[in-house]
Amino acid sequence: MTFTSRVKLGIGWVKDSLELFKQHPAKWMGLSSLYLVFFQFLPILLLGIIESINKAHGSIFILFFVGALGLALTFSWPIFTSLVIGVCRETHAERATPVREVFHRVKPHVKQLVFLGVAFFVYRLVMIGLTEGDIQALDIQKMDKEVMPIGFWWLMLKLLVLQVPLLLATWYSPLLISYHQYSVFKSIGHSVWAALHNITALITAWITLTLAVVGVMLLLGLVIGIVAIFAKGLAAFLGMLLIMFVSLMATAFLFSIQYFSFLSMYYNKGEDFVS
Repeated sequence: MTFTSRVKLGIGWVKDSLELFKQHPAKWMGLSSLYLVFFQFLPILLLGIIESINKAHGSIFILFFVGALGLALTFSWPIFTSLVIGVCRETHAERATPVREVFHRVKPHVKQLVFLGVAFFVYRLVMIGLTEGDIQALDIQKMDKEVMPIGFWWLMLKLLVLQVPLLLATWYSPLLISYHQYSVFKSIGHSVWAALHNITALITAWITLTLAVVGVMLLLGLVIGIVAIFAKGLAAFLGMLLIMFVSLMATAFLFSIQYFSFLSMYYNKGEDFVS
């Protein structure tokens, strides 16, 4: 494929995602809400609770329970990802398949998916270990808001370099385990290879989605700004709703782009998923 055709492919994934979203918007907003609540907001909340319990020298039992819940959520995101992509497939194929049935297809691979979650959790711990010294070296209070120190940019570069392999490894690996019966480590390696093979189309899709999100926020933000002239309280409320709405939309589209890129990479036209 030429560079131009790969760019068109990435844009096509975003267009296909829009069409898929328009079929069942409530379903995609609901799945996005579950993902953000259980795999983004709740882990952060649990970390705060653990810190509070430690400072207050609270119950060891409660500390253990909260910690175990946090780890369970951290380890189970590949299961949820496989479930959402399975729902994408059923919706795209215009089949009214219950989510429960999609889960039954993923269920035989739950152990491998949890192990995948553990592997990526360990990698994140390595990331923390490699960047902890740089974070501690930064004096946040003495940092000039206009001119960031070289240490800050070095930290950002290190985080970017460490995050890229994680993104490449997680993009396809849960799906390769659930729908191609790959082993955990084979799925990670193949995910990195496949993501690099599709990197032009993927970057195009991510940039297109980012520009669309920014455009929507600017447009609706302008409307909210006009409302703020007459009612600041209402404008603040609408601003919160806008952030929530855009976050849900972006999450739904990211899942859809992941699905269409997986479909393009691993399936011929008309070929179906096999669990």
